[in-house]
Amino acid sequence: MINLNKIESIFFSVLEDLKDYLSDLTLVGGWMPYVYSRFLWSNVTEKPVTTVDIDFGFGEVATKVYPKTIFEKLSSLDYKERHPRMDRIYPVVLYKKGKVPIDFIAPRVVAQELIEKFIGRQINVNKIDKFDFLLKHRIRMMLKDKRHKETYRIYCPKPSAFLYHKGETFIDRENEQKQAKDLHYMYFILRYAPNTDTIFKDIRGYQKEKHFRNISKNLDRYFKRVSSRGCLMVEGENGPDEYIGDLRQDIFERFKSLRSTLTRI
Repeated sequence: MINLNKIESIFFSVLEDLKDYLSDLTLVGGWMPYVYSRFLWSNVTEKPVTTVDIDFGFGEVATKVYPKTIFEKLSSLDYKERHPRMDRIYPVVLYKKGKVPIDFIAPRVVAQELIEKFIGRQINVNKIDKFDFLLKHRIRMMLKDKRHKETYRIYCPKPSAFLYHKGETFIDRENEQKQAKDLHYMYFILRYAPNTDTIFKDIRGYQKEKHFRNISKNLDRYFKRVSSRGCLMVEGENGPDEYIGDLRQDIFERFKSLRSTLTRI
């Protein structure tokens, strides 16, 4: 079980460390349910799901010339280096206080020159397909660190874009545990977002623009019935829920609404 208070403190410490670079970074990954619920929906009563890893995406950087790369900045602070490949010194993954990994993600076509000038060639950068969709459909948000009375302006994907992207890509994850986490993030948005009509409207727009072609097939495969694999995975990831009498049925109905939206295009 993640101690949210402790990990939240580290999260804001990382934002402070990267504050000069945030205009060219996009927060992605498992921290999005936390960010949406706390700072977009103002729903502080629900305990958001999150992960330890803090993921940042980037694409074209054009807003400024940075005197230091992110590696040069962070390596001078309280970060430890860990090596994805033990036979090489670089690239490395940086861990805040030796515990929390900071991951950087980019579209597969990102230029190596950009990585070297902005991130630094010493940091491991994950290049993945379909990632540019999240960078294209993003919003700017204000995150307030009440403990230290600081405010950070960050970019993150629109909830609709995050949901839609997960629906396309969860099936490609390397193991079922990561698939279950992705599906649980989707369920969190479907359950707690106060504006699902707006989210579904955005999703119909993504469909009309022909972004992704497998999402309907993916969701039909995993959520066709209450007993389908996806419902069981989300139920297991969610755990006991005192607010829902039949959690599996609730999961099925919410994904059914999403599937219905997709089939109306």
